[in-house]
Amino acid sequence: MMRTHLVSLFILLSFMMLSISCGRNANKYADDGKPAVTTKKTQHQSNSSFMMSNGERCTITADATIEYPVKIGENQPADTLQRLFAVYVLESGDTLSLADAMSQVVVNSMHQYDFMDGSVSDEDIDAESDDLTTLKYATSTRISPIYNKHGVVTFERVDVVKKNDKVTSVTHRYYSFDVVNQTFIDVNNLFRDDAVADVCQLLKQQLLAQNNASGNEQLNDLGYFNVENITVSHNFFFDDNGVTWSYLPNELAVEAVGEPKITIPYGDLKPSLCENSIIDRLN
Repeated sequence: MMRTHLVSLFILLSFMMLSISCGRNANKYADDGKPAVTTKKTQHQSNSSFMMSNGERCTITADATIEYPVKIGENQPADTLQRLFAVYVLESGDTLSLADAMSQVVVNSMHQYDFMDGSVSDEDIDAESDDLTTLKYATSTRISPIYNKHGVVTFERVDVVKKNDKVTSVTHRYYSFDVVNQTFIDVNNLFRDDAVADVCQLLKQQLLAQNNASGNEQLNDLGYFNVENITVSHNFFFDDNGVTWSYLPNELAVEAVGEPKITIPYGDLKPSLCENSIIDRLN
């Protein structure tokens, strides 16, 4: 009987020590300031061409440079994080492998200009170009981490479109992941539902301040619209000082303004945080 109790006690103590060890292993990514993940870079490219009705050949090229997670901390596999990366950053279905999802990025870019199937005519191409004839279409995608510590990694995706070697579109999108808990970070992981309106007000006030504007009318003159109904965009990233929200062209301002960015310091956001908000770990 005594031996049975000793064995049971040993198993219990071993389990407790293992739990403590696992907890420390997870928490160290949040506390030591070291990179949350190790990444690796890969490149993909595709090209095509077709003959236009005027006898000239239009070329279409797409390339992607992708930096993706391979390890968590020093040696933990990043399988779950890679699946999340494929779904959110690469915008693929959850049935594709990471390798296939990365290859699909250039395929999807090519499909934007897949005129050979007859769905778009070369007259349509000419109509949407500033030049009389568009002879070159090129898309470029760059994905890399811009924040990578305290158990959080944020990837920036930059998509550039060129027509006849002239840049016609640039967009920046941001995707953040909780490495400790292996989850995608959304605004719901940051703020209480009843405090989102307060964050919207902070965004509006900061937008006014950074444009030296006294009110919505002045912002309208600068190309901003619908400022009164500004929303907490899901397109945001972290840095050492606060959270920056980025708005795509024509989302908050006319295209000429580009992509407005609004940064709110962590201290100003503190009253709005939800329980166990990621921001508590970063601040």
